[in-house]
Amino acid sequence: MIVLTGTSGGLAGVVLDTILDKKLLPPSSFRISSSSNTISARANEAGIEVRYGDMTKPETLLQSFADADLISGFISIAKAAGVQHVIYTSLTFGGPTGDQTIAGVMKAHVETVRYLKASGLSWTIVRQATYAHLWNLFAGFLQLEGNGDCDVVIPYGGPNSWASRDDLGEATAVIVSRWHDYVGQTVNLTGPRLLNVEEIIELYSKYTGRHVNVRVVEATKAIEHHRVHKTLPPEQEEFLPNWASWYDAMASGETDYLDPTLEQLLGRKPQDIQDMEAALFTGKTNILDTKDFV
Repeated sequence: MIVLTGTSGGLAGVVLDTILDKKLLPPSSFRISSSSNTISARANEAGIEVRYGDMTKPETLLQSFADADLISGFISIAKAAGVQHVIYTSLTFGGPTGDQTIAGVMKAHVETVRYLKASGLSWTIVRQATYAHLWNLFAGFLQLEGNGDCDVVIPYGGPNSWASRDDLGEATAVIVSRWHDYVGQTVNLTGPRLLNVEEIIELYSKYTGRHVNVRVVEATKAIEHHRVHKTLPPEQEEFLPNWASWYDAMASGETDYLDPTLEQLLGRKPQDIQDMEAALFTGKTNILDTKDFV
């Protein structure tokens, strides 16, 4: 029995939809653990079992994970529930191995992976490329709804791979359905090409006709600029050093690599930034998302 968690979210939701669309697994072979009452209509129609599981209430996860061979997270509780294998989704910061990082967004993942490998559980690590729709967070919190020329301030960075969350979810679904083939493996799902933030901004300007003046400065100066100009709400300003650390990581080469695995799992070329221009470069389809900056 496989237990999927987080299916109301962006990535795991795509995993669930792909499993159903492509009939990768029979509905009787997996269940959903969720603390939300919002379960997809398709999951209900397919007759997939849903058990209540709230990560803030471990006792509910124990019953939600009972009799499972595989889950997609929650290591300690999975072990207590007798789960044999964990698929953990991480990020592609940290170079091809992901063992060390200076990116704030990656540090917890590094520690979690170490903990998982030492837990005695069987494991698979699936490292996800930077979601392409988050490019405007990297681009100095560029407001796509704005009109006319604008300025953005970013720290020095470097190349990164960018991928569609839908492509990443689809590939992860394939891994889940064939998990026995990936035991003890770290799978790197990078985007199809390397682009630095300035190059994406150039593509944005070309697509929209909006001129963006990019100022690339030291990380401390970028942080100060965004604090002074109140780019983020006051309660989110403490996240700015974490944000700046992404650029330090890219500048040090942590994301300067490509891997063919995403294309192999999809059986086609992954979507490139330019393939997604219409969705990525307008405010109607890609709002600036800072809700997790707390």
